[in-house]
Amino acid sequence: MTKQNTISCVAETLKLLNIIAKFPNKGLSELTRLSELNKSRTFRILCTLTEHHFIYQTKDGSYQLGHQLLILGQAVHNQLSLIQAVENVSERLSLLFNENLQLRVIENNEVVQIWRKVSSQSLQVRSMVGNRRPLGAGAAGKLLLAFAEQSVRESFLVTCSQEQIQQWERDCSQIQQDGLSISKGELTQGVCAIAVPIFNTQGQCIASFSMSIPDVRAEDAKLVQIITEMKQAAEKISTLLGYKK
Repeated sequence: MTKQNTISCVAETLKLLNIIAKFPNKGLSELTRLSELNKSRTFRILCTLTEHHFIYQTKDGSYQLGHQLLILGQAVHNQLSLIQAVENVSERLSLLFNENLQLRVIENNEVVQIWRKVSSQSLQVRSMVGNRRPLGAGAAGKLLLAFAEQSVRESFLVTCSQEQIQQWERDCSQIQQDGLSISKGELTQGVCAIAVPIFNTQGQCIASFSMSIPDVRAEDAKLVQIITEMKQAAEKISTLLGYKK
């Protein structure tokens, strides 16, 4: 990455945050010296970090890391644990079916892809890590909506008509009962997707684990086998994360 692609104020903020991590309990003057920034700029950055709880100022005026970093650290730990569990289990699915696999989570009422395993077949469904789509769209989006917390579902349904709400409630109930969601040609014509839920130790659905298959390879007998294997894989991943039925 070149310097032309970086933002100087963000780089300065991260530099200062790393300094506080390495040298806690330093005041404004010392942090100004260590960061090699002017005092006014250092103060503004410290105020911003404090406002967002990345650091806090003690009674003697020095600075320490804040609780927001603990929250981010736990989120990183959870995602790394999740991806490691998925990696451990997904190999069998790739050997059996050689189709694209995806892992998606809810973020800010959207569905974002955080992992993928790519098929080696020439005809395949391509989706990139970081790809976003609306909650409720596609197999993964519907599954995550169905297993989401009540507040998330209520926020989603607030713009729907009464008829749409009743249909969504029926769909979500069916997905919960089946333990999976299937879409055919909904987001991409000629593509079938199967999504299953991943649960954490608290029994919360934290991700959708899905497989995308071109229709030409999605014969009924094969889909039955895929569904069985995907459900078993999701159970194994959830167990690795500490989930118990």
